[in-house]
Amino acid sequence: MNLNVLRYIIEVERSRSITGAAKQLFISQPNLSRDIRELEEEIGFTVFTRSSRGVIPTEKGREFLVLAKKAVKQYQALENYCSRDEKDNISLHICVPRASYITGAFTAFLKKHAKGRQLSVNYNETGTMDAICQVSDRTASLAIIRCPDRYEKTLLPLLKLRELSYETLCKFELTVIMSDRHPLAKTSVLTPDLLSQAIEVVCDDTSLSAYLHEAPETEHNENSIHIHERGSQFDILTGVPGTFMFVSPVPDTILSRYHLVQKKYQGSPRKMTDLLIYPEDYRPTRAEAAFLEMLKENLPK
Repeated sequence: MNLNVLRYIIEVERSRSITGAAKQLFISQPNLSRDIRELEEEIGFTVFTRSSRGVIPTEKGREFLVLAKKAVKQYQALENYCSRDEKDNISLHICVPRASYITGAFTAFLKKHAKGRQLSVNYNETGTMDAICQVSDRTASLAIIRCPDRYEKTLLPLLKLRELSYETLCKFELTVIMSDRHPLAKTSVLTPDLLSQAIEVVCDDTSLSAYLHEAPETEHNENSIHIHERGSQFDILTGVPGTFMFVSPVPDTILSRYHLVQKKYQGSPRKMTDLLIYPEDYRPTRAEAAFLEMLKENLPK
């Protein structure tokens, strides 16, 4: 009997939903359903049944859950007594797109959990295809990838082919950021004509379009500065007059720190989806679960 599955059914009881529990546990819903089904086959009775109130335990299921909670609690006590390895060490290898909200979540995670612990952390800002490859070959445990909406129908079968599961983290439209001293900083909504004479800072991920042998969809200003490292973007936006950039929504703390403003764009919508991807048999470590919890708290609203 797998202890993790006991933890899963406890979360299902709390959530009253297999889908909701899967999101909280950061595992795919099909995998969770399979684990519960295999547990029920092993113990010889049904743990949950569906009702108008959601997924609820059967009579025998309630009795089993009482014992499961005791078993998990006792195991945690034994684990805490016998080993401090995972408590004293943080091991994390993730691939992410260039996004301030993810960096903010990562920083908050380290600030909360890193003190007094030995760190083995790899935070790799990279393109979509590299992230998929790293998770597929188990170099990274999980990744966040950014998918323009027009590629979604092509990307999802690719993830299935690579035996990767995914969850939607957030959907959004790219916004415009610029220095608070920019001539357009006080304009409420920016149009293509207004931006046409400004200098666009570009940090594109073209790996997916290249893999699909398609031309990148987005057209950029004739006046443009192409960069490949996100770390330089804020220096350019604050230091080079007249520059702007299309980005995922930026937290207010970052805008304030770099004296930037964020504006809506009244042109063709640039719709994106950020996906969390991981191997189909993935089970998060404590460190990964803590990071993902922090990430959920920092998602763009």
